[in-house]
Amino acid sequence: MSLSLKRLVVKIKTMGGGPFGLDVAFEDGLVVIRLDNTHGKSTCLNSIAYALGMEKGIGATNRFPFTPVMNKVLEFEGVKYDVVSSEVYLQVSNGAYEYTLRRDVFGYQSNTDIINVQKGDIDNFVPEVSEKYYINRVNDTSSERGFYAWFCSFIGWKLPTVPKTDGGESLLYPATIFPLLFVEQKRGWTGIQSTLPYYFKIKDVRKRAIEFMLDLGVHDLLVKKQQLKFKYDKLLNYWEQWYFQLSNKAKLIRGEIVGLKKQPHKEFSVHAIEVEVSYKKRMILLDDLLVKYKADLEAAKAQRVKEVNSDFDVNRVKEIIAEKEILLQVEQDNYNEELQKLQLLGSNLSSLKLRLDSLNENKRKYEDLKKINELDSLNGLSIDEGNCPACEQPVEDALLPNIVEHDVMSASESLLYLKNQLKTFSFIFDNSQSEFEKQQNVVNVSRDSLFELKAAIRRLNESITDVSKTNVEEFIREEVKLEEQIKLLEEVRSFREQVKAELDVLNRNIETTKTSIDKIPRDGLTRLDRTKLKQLKALLIENEVEYGFSSFSPYELNISHDTYLPAIENYDLGFDTSASDSIRIIWGYLISMMELSREFDTNHPGLLIFDEPRQQDADHVSFSSLLRRAAMTKKNNQQIILATSEKTDSLKVATQNLDFTLIDLTESGEKIMRPLS
Repeated sequence: MSLSLKRLVVKIKTMGGGPFGLDVAFEDGLVVIRLDNTHGKSTCLNSIAYALGMEKGIGATNRFPFTPVMNKVLEFEGVKYDVVSSEVYLQVSNGAYEYTLRRDVFGYQSNTDIINVQKGDIDNFVPEVSEKYYINRVNDTSSERGFYAWFCSFIGWKLPTVPKTDGGESLLYPATIFPLLFVEQKRGWTGIQSTLPYYFKIKDVRKRAIEFMLDLGVHDLLVKKQQLKFKYDKLLNYWEQWYFQLSNKAKLIRGEIVGLKKQPHKEFSVHAIEVEVSYKKRMILLDDLLVKYKADLEAAKAQRVKEVNSDFDVNRVKEIIAEKEILLQVEQDNYNEELQKLQLLGSNLSSLKLRLDSLNENKRKYEDLKKINELDSLNGLSIDEGNCPACEQPVEDALLPNIVEHDVMSASESLLYLKNQLKTFSFIFDNSQSEFEKQQNVVNVSRDSLFELKAAIRRLNESITDVSKTNVEEFIREEVKLEEQIKLLEEVRSFREQVKAELDVLNRNIETTKTSIDKIPRDGLTRLDRTKLKQLKALLIENEVEYGFSSFSPYELNISHDTYLPAIENYDLGFDTSASDSIRIIWGYLISMMELSREFDTNHPGLLIFDEPRQQDADHVSFSSLLRRAAMTKKNNQQIILATSEKTDSLKVATQNLDFTLIDLTESGEKIMRPLS
């Protein structure tokens, strides 16, 4: 569908006069509104944007988008009238139906966040019958009662969901698209989309708006890539969760994971995932330790049966105590040794942390120094070259000359050196931290052994002095302890097998997702997108040749595949053109987008509005070419509304033999707001 304007009515009620306002009817094709400067030209066009709820798209954020004539004082024939209320009516068409929009501008009981909508023309508009839609509120683009939702449905726009800078998502706000359709006088001609509102926090909003207007498939690919990236990150997060869960389970048995990293890796194999447990100063596989504990349990049971059938032997108990005391001394020495190693590793880790902090601080300082150097504050001064700026004789930059010459690294070289140092020390720090954690585990195992030996010796000593106790109890305790350890080991083994199964599936999904992401082109452009951009470039060059673009050959112009804006040698134009040529670029680019919609399916509604396009004293030949190009819209059922302060005589020359509509409102010198009949 399309969008065209049929009629604009502004009504202003005042104290002691009026009502005042304006009533303008529009035709298809080129419509030229001629008004003298300061006579209400911008008020007329801004009323259109305001009625469409698009004032934020022409640079009006929280400020009132009109001159005082709409809310304070209206002057007519030398008499000033205080404004009581004001409102705008806009009759629009989508090629199939016509609707009237009404919105309050100012008044005691006015509500500027409501737009009344009714099917039919302005003359038959009845406020009580009209539908009310809200704007400037949450969900005004998606809710059934949101005006932008109605408006997009009316002109056939299906707004895409786009990423935001805060990590969320939202629909592409219509006000971000409007600068491609409406160029206002004050800021609009400083650049393409210069009145674009950024406070909606839409990521790369300029690109998103152009992509939507041209209906580029890149957006679909972008959404697909974002969805795949989100899925990929989610899968990586699942992987990390399984890693930490298995790691925590392993810690319950004083063990650690082998054959598995925090993130997927090329050498990953589900069969390589194991849990190693610290046992008697060495690491042993969980499965092997489980076999040993089960054998120890059977031996303990057999020993218990043997003890039950024999008398209590004090001497045997004393022998066991002596054996355990020897083991205790050995274990104590082992514990002290391992604790000393842990303390040494901890001290080394602290030193590395201080070194890393120092490197990061130096890196920050050199980054600041590099930024200062890039400003070239001394560029071109002879003192920067080691010469006196007055007599040009060589001068030293220090009081004492160096006896030995040294090659001193520049700020950039120092920064590169620091980054390499950071990379090296970060690697060393990570390895040291891993070693520290492993040694902490060894110390914990040794400490547990000490506690167990001390408790066993204490119980054995009690069995000698307490006749109620027998050494059978010690074997029972040993059985219970082994059974608990076996149960815990089996739980960890069972969980390990579960993790293996989960990671096997995860690894396949991660590889598949990564492959899908890599298959998407880096610029995301489809074949049709490239064809559209190629034709947009051709149309732009055609327009600029016709307008007399002369900063360089217009045939050197290109359309950037990164920003979709006019470029030269893949760089956006920026300040590479004269002021008048910058205006011609805006003309050509926006009209080329409209012309492109005649050849390809796009989301362009076929409407353009220019407020005073003859900026920077663009010559009459260029202006005439613009009007001639714009007049071609009528046969394509499109509309360009152009407001100018050109004198009537020069305008007649510029529009000679053109099929267009002229609305000359201020030839008599009167301002635009006049009594309504």
